[in-house]
Amino acid sequence: MKRFTKFMVMAAIAAIPFAFTSCDDDDDWYYDDGPWWYGYNDGGYRWNDNYYNHGGGNDDDDNSLIDEAQTLAGEWDGQMAYTNGADNNTTSNFYANMTFSQNNTTATKGTGTEIDYLLDGSGKVYDSQTLKFDWYIADNGDIYVRYASSSTFVLDINASQHGFSLNDTAFKGYMIGSNNNDLIYFDFKRQTSEAKAAFGTSVTSKASQIFGSSAITPMTGKTWALPRR
Repeated sequence: MKRFTKFMVMAAIAAIPFAFTSCDDDDDWYYDDGPWWYGYNDGGYRWNDNYYNHGGGNDDDDNSLIDEAQTLAGEWDGQMAYTNGADNNTTSNFYANMTFSQNNTTATKGTGTEIDYLLDGSGKVYDSQTLKFDWYIADNGDIYVRYASSSTFVLDINASQHGFSLNDTAFKGYMIGSNNNDLIYFDFKRQTSEAKAAFGTSVTSKASQIFGSSAITPMTGKTWALPRR
């Protein structure tokens, strides 16, 4: 908890007040042929228990998926923006700390904890919520996250617009609702790897493979709030 508090204070001191790119045109969130969730919540991107409970997500023979899972595993901290397609595209900004734990060192699935929080001017937390989730990586490299509320999101590795970028030190992109119309943008920095998390040591930067796209367009938004979900 001390380590988490330290990161929250550092975020308040080191970061310019939360500044995702600003834009007043809500239509930016829509494709020409539909909104961001177009094609995602029609069943094709739903959570697949076969990956999580049986094959395809444990001791996978595909080394690239294991590499992706091992890169994802660990603690990340940074900023989030959340919007709901049924809520006039209102965007809420807040900080978040996410930890992804593998079921074992070669598993491409696991569990996790997300702590969403808001800071006051002195860097103290004045509002927070803790969310539990499960996750797995599909055969094509997509990352699926299912919260305890049953809300499920997909991180589409091949998305042309709302994709994600993951390497050893940075993780950012979009989580697209697959059984809801929510969209989450996140911009995280590595805090600890899974192996070092228990010791509270930071990961040193090193050359690494990039999973997903190296170019991610930030979500717009100006309002600081903590959406309950």
